[in-house]
Amino acid sequence: MGLSRSLSVGASALRANQQMFDVISNNLANSNTVGFKSSRANFQNQLSQLYSQGNSPNQSAGVGVGGVNPLQMGLGVKIGSIQKNMQQGNLEITNRPLDLALQGEGFFIYQDNGIMKYSRAGVISQDKNGNLVDTNTGAYLQGYNALTDANGMPVKDSSGNIQPSGKLGNIQISEDTISQPNQTRNINLTGNLNSSMATGDSRKTSLNIYDQIGGVHALEFTFTKSATANTYDITSTIDGNALTLGTAQILFNADGTINTPTSLAITASDLNTAIGSTVFDATTPKDLTVQLADPNLLLSGLTQFAMPSTASFSSQDGYKMGKLQDLSVDTNGKIWGAFTNGRSEILGQVVIAKFSNPEGLIQNGDNMYLNSPNSGEAVFGTAGETFQATKLVSNSLEQSNVDITTQFTDMITAQRAFEAASRTITISDQMLAEINALKR
Repeated sequence: MGLSRSLSVGASALRANQQMFDVISNNLANSNTVGFKSSRANFQNQLSQLYSQGNSPNQSAGVGVGGVNPLQMGLGVKIGSIQKNMQQGNLEITNRPLDLALQGEGFFIYQDNGIMKYSRAGVISQDKNGNLVDTNTGAYLQGYNALTDANGMPVKDSSGNIQPSGKLGNIQISEDTISQPNQTRNINLTGNLNSSMATGDSRKTSLNIYDQIGGVHALEFTFTKSATANTYDITSTIDGNALTLGTAQILFNADGTINTPTSLAITASDLNTAIGSTVFDATTPKDLTVQLADPNLLLSGLTQFAMPSTASFSSQDGYKMGKLQDLSVDTNGKIWGAFTNGRSEILGQVVIAKFSNPEGLIQNGDNMYLNSPNSGEAVFGTAGETFQATKLVSNSLEQSNVDITTQFTDMITAQRAFEAASRTITISDQMLAEINALKR
């Protein structure tokens, strides 16, 4: 019966608009889901029934007939695609250091039972073994751990900073992580020695330095005015024991700037000899340099002006062992540990993934995605470095990008289209009833 076509067309419209409403409902349901990306249903018409191919014009010298278009009847509508909107969501400040968000393209990488998954949600916590995991699922956050040597000890660069390993794996930071002690290698001494000091007058200054196992030792310098003009004798002790110095005198220029030496060298062996121990590393060796002035900027160091004596140690680069207190993450994804010895050290780095077609990812639930044949393979890298347009923001979470205003507007559109389709079915039914009533 001819009218059955209008019934099936109306049914297809009901089905398509119901599916559109399902998409809208899912968007609204996830309007508060961290990192959620909204979707949109795209309609396409179904196959049309072709009654006639049509005819081309048939004329000669302006006489004949024109062309006739094809004659076809539409068979309804269906969902052609459900397209994800991968636009950036708003960032909400949470003031929780392990809440992470991405500003720009990319995804966090998680390992869940051997399967790599990807997400815009960075709700991270630590398990009892120190692994950084997705709070909702326990999936392991992927990144670089600290580079270690054959003994499992962190490898440090010349500045004493730990470097990420560059090998992708589960990020693990144990609560027992320590900041290794560092032997003092460099000391800065600044200030003034009063030019009006009498012969035999002295100025003392001291500070604590550290050996290779973090032991503290008191280093003291004494500057004694010599009978020779612009000259001071230097003596030193460590823990009250006399210490041999390579230079016994300091000479100043007439203008009050230092002449020689601009630095003093103390060997680790001499430090050990003075205290009767081997706690200072004399094998590598890690000798001690006391900087008195920058040769290119003499006024920045020790001076001899007609001003009160203020000569004192200003800094040293050694430190004792420290215990982990807190974690923070910078915009490049580097995880910094704050330690009780005042040090901040890199303990790892969060790695992110990018896809050539992120809209092609498969939603896997739990705020996670899987790659698909049309998403492309994941390209791994770090925010701000490999992927310069992407920043990692800690103490923040990316909110859902669902626009509630748009969703409610689309809901009205879907509702009205559904109602219109329902009316076509109702009217078709009435017309069929009229046909059945022709013979009574």
